Amino acid sequence: MKLAIMSDIHSNIVAFEACLMYIKQNPVDAVVLLGDFVSDCPDPGRTLKKIYELMDTMPVYAIRGNREEYFLRYRDGQEDNWTISSYKGSLLYTYERLTKEDLDWFDRLPSTLVLQLPGTEPIRLVHGSMYSSKELLDYGKENTKECLKKLDTKYMLAGHTHRQMSFSYEGKTLINPGSVGVAIGTSKNAHMAYLNWENGSWNHEFFSVPFAFDEVQKWFHESSLIQMASIWPICILKSMDVGENLGPLCAKRAYDMAVADHALNEDGNPPEAYWESAAKELGVI
Repeated sequence: MKLAIMSDIHSNIVAFEACLMYIKQNPVDAVVLLGDFVSDCPDPGRTLKKIYELMDTMPVYAIRGNREEYFLRYRDGQEDNWTISSYKGSLLYTYERLTKEDLDWFDRLPSTLVLQLPGTEPIRLVHGSMYSSKELLDYGKENTKECLKKLDTKYMLAGHTHRQMSFSYEGKTLINPGSVGVAIGTSKNAHMAYLNWENGSWNHEFFSVPFAFDEVQKWFHESSLIQMASIWPICILKSMDVGENLGPLCAKRAYDMAVADHALNEDGNPPEAYWESAAKELGVI
């Protein structure tokens, strides 16, 4: 039994198709998708269409991530302040391009599930952790150990951090395949993993798959994403280019500078000028 594990595609259809080509050349029995399928890159519909096509051709086990949860809450009136801005413009851009069918599919997806395949050990699938889609499970951290200690299976697959990682604790193993769309720790590559059932255990192998970054750059600038979301998509492009998680770093720096100047907007977010200053400081622009 061989599984391809992918997470955090973030609408990067170019990187996703590169991973699917790798899978075509190196076949698997099923694909596992750990959420955050869309947002941050243009034209989310292309990514979702490709996922739906994949589901028609082979077994696909999918859970939703924190981004899918955002879109469902926005649909249900539980999210606000989505305006043309660096703060939430990218989410608004994506939401406006989702169909009712897309949102209904997100709604049907579980936030976590136990994958039990015949003749194998069960695997717990999560996006962040079994407690929160936004929890960061990093190597050796106390919260990671606590999650593994309480885990109801021997193996867990998680995404969200955008970093490839495996960590074992008290006889249990966490495997993070990294991010397809915005991989951290590599330049202009997508990350994914294979899981093989061999000799009574699941064994993982990490992969780094090159994709056409020049095509992605052109695609961004031909879309209206940068016009709607300003600094954030530029951070995403730079992150793909250099392999650093620059979006959250830029957001935090902009917020900290605005707090120091007592200049937060009424909604508690930094004005665009602070995003621009933070982006310059970090070498994004």
